[in-house]
Amino acid sequence: PPGMTNRPPPGMGFTPPLPPPSSPNKQLHPPPPKMTLAEKSKRWNALQTKRYAHKRRLQFISGQKDALPPEHVRKILQDHGDMSAKRYSHDKRVYLGALKYVPHAVFKLL
Repeated sequence: PPGMTNRPPPGMGFTPPLPPPSSPNKQLHPPPPKMTLAEKSKRWNALQTKRYAHKRRLQFISGQKDALPPEHVRKILQDHGDMSAKRYSHDKRVYLGALKYVPHAVFKLL
């Protein structure tokens, strides 16, 4: 078939051909240009600013949040307030784990 060579399977004595010897006068990479410390600092600072800058691509930015009605918060607390029933035994673990996020959630509602 096209693209296939007649090589033995891996580990069966096939060794790939060696690359041609390179002359000692050739360098793989030319030496980097000499830069002053101020130029290096300026370049590094620009790269880091670009790397860690806030990217606001296709995002909707709302000015002010709408006030959440107090009835909604009361209903959430009423629905999930009493966890002593047996049917909530599995949910209790989830809710206890989520308690650490309550202060942040309340802050977001304000």
